[in-house]
Amino acid sequence: MKKNVKKQLLMNKTGDEIQVALVEEGRLAELIIERPESMRSIGDIYLGRVHKVVEGLKAAFVDIGQKSDGFLHFSDVGTTSEDYRALVEDDDDDETIVEEGDEENGEETAVATAAPARESARPSGPGKGEPRPSTQKEAEARRQSYTQMIASKLKPNDSILVQVIKEPIGNKGSRLTSDITIAGRFMVLLPFGGGQIAVSRRVVSRKERSRLKKLVRSMLPEGFGAIIRTVAEDQEESLLKQDLEKLLAKWKQIEEKLQDAAPPQLIFKEDTIISSVLRDSLTSDVTEIVANSNSIFNETLNYIQWAAPEMVRNVSLYQGKLPLFEGYGIAKDVESIFSRKVWLKSGGYIIIEHTEAMVVVDVNSGRYAAKREQEENSLKTNLEAAREIVRQLRLRDIGGIIVVDFIDMIDPKNSKKVYDSMKAELRNDRAKSNILPLSDFGIMQITRERIRPSLMQRMGDQCPACGGTGVVQARFTTINQIERWLRKFALRQKVKFQQLDLHVSPTVLEPMRNSDMKTELKWFLQHLVFVSIKADESLRSDDFRFYTRKAGADITAEYN
Repeated sequence: MKKNVKKQLLMNKTGDEIQVALVEEGRLAELIIERPESMRSIGDIYLGRVHKVVEGLKAAFVDIGQKSDGFLHFSDVGTTSEDYRALVEDDDDDETIVEEGDEENGEETAVATAAPARESARPSGPGKGEPRPSTQKEAEARRQSYTQMIASKLKPNDSILVQVIKEPIGNKGSRLTSDITIAGRFMVLLPFGGGQIAVSRRVVSRKERSRLKKLVRSMLPEGFGAIIRTVAEDQEESLLKQDLEKLLAKWKQIEEKLQDAAPPQLIFKEDTIISSVLRDSLTSDVTEIVANSNSIFNETLNYIQWAAPEMVRNVSLYQGKLPLFEGYGIAKDVESIFSRKVWLKSGGYIIIEHTEAMVVVDVNSGRYAAKREQEENSLKTNLEAAREIVRQLRLRDIGGIIVVDFIDMIDPKNSKKVYDSMKAELRNDRAKSNILPLSDFGIMQITRERIRPSLMQRMGDQCPACGGTGVVQARFTTINQIERWLRKFALRQKVKFQQLDLHVSPTVLEPMRNSDMKTELKWFLQHLVFVSIKADESLRSDDFRFYTRKAGADITAEYN
């Protein structure tokens, strides 16, 4: 049985930046940051314009007014996605449930877990009780038919209502869906839900599940659907009705704005970061909610007076002399987000490396290794590392593919213990994840839902010296590259005694100045080229630029 963890929500405002920290048992578990230049866009609804349809990718690229076009996969095209589901799977109309953890992410996962199911849009698929495709070839043919159907309906320059389900990451645009959802405190509204009602799996009582479904069904207008969230359990009808009325009012505003809208245009902006966090993180085990700003305190108090009046006594305005995070002892946890090395209590440590394709985590025993039997030591360090790795994944908001290199263990039972421990820890994570057992090489593979860039990417800038690799090229390697460039240049010149300016980083210039023979003289004797070397602080240590003396033209690339 899951133990009750003491939680605190700390809301810190500094200038234009808002930081919301979820603290569990005195340690920072999650940190959400919002700045004016990096506002959250998850859940935002746009009237977009289809830019192009790529049938091979089974996707369309949609202009929603952002820097890059949004990516709309055919399976996320809400007006026809039910046709696809009918083609490949049966219905489960009366006992629709949301997988454990889905509803806790509110709008971020509701889109992917509870799509519309309108019976009127299923002319070609098997009805309830009819057999699924009998062979893989037949199923593939149906999917191909679905792909062609969507491709024929989506045309360039078409207007389409879409919602952001994943923020832009790197050069990739937002991931979009046209299965529109609007998240509330107790339920998520599906405007095109066709009467489908889903209930969180965490509501285990069949009697309560039935009560909630009957209540919500009696309130929903025709054609709408809903996901009933965990926090709705045992709530009064009046609260559920108020929540639904707020959601329906938002949808009415969207419909009104659509009447005069021209794509690309933002139609609906998600709630403020404070309201979103309270909506998705406010549970009965949150014992304290603290804000250091009057405006945030008032917004929090107003929300809780409506959503959870019994928790009003847990809300307070911070009065301490130290900054809020310092006062609660989590300032060092915030700073650790940028550290590659994370120490374990046993004396071991983990190293977290970000690459283009994945995140790699290396577990090391450190000074603890010599104190106990090797196998016992390895197991204890790995178990401690598993707990810390999951904490760091949540804290840094790391998604995508994660590969963990644990300390080698001989006994397969110990490997199973580490795997079971990692699975148990991931159950506390609201982001969906998949995990594979340790391989023979002690490698564990994890995939974790990624809906926005990691916290490190959002809070940090790429290092100008190393380009984000963590390693800078040796200065003498750069000097050797310069000399190879000069040899190529001299061999191709019919006219001798050319005059060039060389720009290099000050760190590269230093050994040139300290050489036994003046570098400019040495190069003149070798290549019969006059070179004037100049320090340029804008260049990295692995870069250099050659310019012609008279015209000032950059000719570096011509002889590389």
